[in-house]
Amino acid sequence: MDSSDQARLLALVSLLSDANPRVVAEARRALRELGSSALSSLDQAVAGPDAKLRARVRLARDDVRLALLERELRALAPRLDRDPSALEEGCILLCRTREHELDPATIRAALDAMADDLGTRIDGVTAPSAVVATLTRFFARELGFQGNQRNYYDPDNSYLDKVLQRRTGIPISLSAVYLFVGRRLGIPLVGVGMPGHFLLKHVSAKPPLFIDAFGGGRILGETDCLRYLEEGEFGYDPSYLLPIGDGTMLLRMIRNLVLIYRNRGDTQRRDVLQRFKRVLMGEETRDPEVNSTDGERGSER
Repeated sequence: MDSSDQARLLALVSLLSDANPRVVAEARRALRELGSSALSSLDQAVAGPDAKLRARVRLARDDVRLALLERELRALAPRLDRDPSALEEGCILLCRTREHELDPATIRAALDAMADDLGTRIDGVTAPSAVVATLTRFFARELGFQGNQRNYYDPDNSYLDKVLQRRTGIPISLSAVYLFVGRRLGIPLVGVGMPGHFLLKHVSAKPPLFIDAFGGGRILGETDCLRYLEEGEFGYDPSYLLPIGDGTMLLRMIRNLVLIYRNRGDTQRRDVLQRFKRVLMGEETRDPEVNSTDGERGSER
C-alpha cells in the first residue's frame, strides 16, 4: 500500500469519531468497500486511547470482516451443488461469522483425524449395511456424538466448530459431521431433508438405509421414516425422502439460526445471517421475514 492509500485509510478511521452520524456511516461504508486492506489500520485503532473511537472501530471492523465473508459466500454459492468440498467450506464460513479468528485448518484437521480412525474400521468392509453400522457405532458409541435434547435451541448446536468440540448438536449439524467424514472415505451418503427432521441416506443400500444422527445413529428403513411422518401429521410425499442438494442443506442451516436469533432478540446476528441467506437465494430474490416454522420442532431441524 502506498503512502496516499495509507493516508486515506487513516483519515477514514479518524472520521469514525465524528459527531455527525452521516459522516460516520459514510466512513464505515468506504472502509467496507476497501475490504481486507482496511483491517490492519482498524486493528491498530482498536488499541487507541479514545474509548468512543475504539467502540466505533470495532463495529467498522466487524462490517469489513462480514463483507469479506459475504464475498466468499457469493463465490462459493455456485460450487455448492457440484463440488463436494464446498458445503464443508460453507459451514466453516458460517462459523467464521461468529468467530472471526477461527482457523479453518483446525476444523479440517478434526474431520481428517476422524476419517483416519473410521477408515481403519471399514477397511475391507463392502456391504452398505455393514458400512452404515460401523459408521454409526463409531460416531455415536465411540465418539459420543448425540443430539442436544436438553438445550435444542442453543445456537452452538448449529456451528460446526462447536458441534465438533462438544459432540452434540441438532439433526442437520450432526448429519453434516457424518457426511464430511464419509466423503473423505468415499462413503456415498446424501442428506434427506424431511419436514421436522434431517437424516442421511446411503445411496447404494438396497433396501434404502437412513441414518438418524440426532437419535444416536439409529439406522432406519423407509417404513420407519413413513411412521415418523404419519405420527408427526406431515402426511406422505415421496419427495420427503429424496436427497437434497448441498446448497439447500446450507440454506436450511442458516434458516435455523435466523429463527433462533430472532426468537432470542439478537437482531445483529439475525440480520447478518439474513444477508447470507439472501446470497444463497440469489441477490435479486425478495427475501421475506422468516416464517414461523423455519427450524422449529415439527418443521426443519
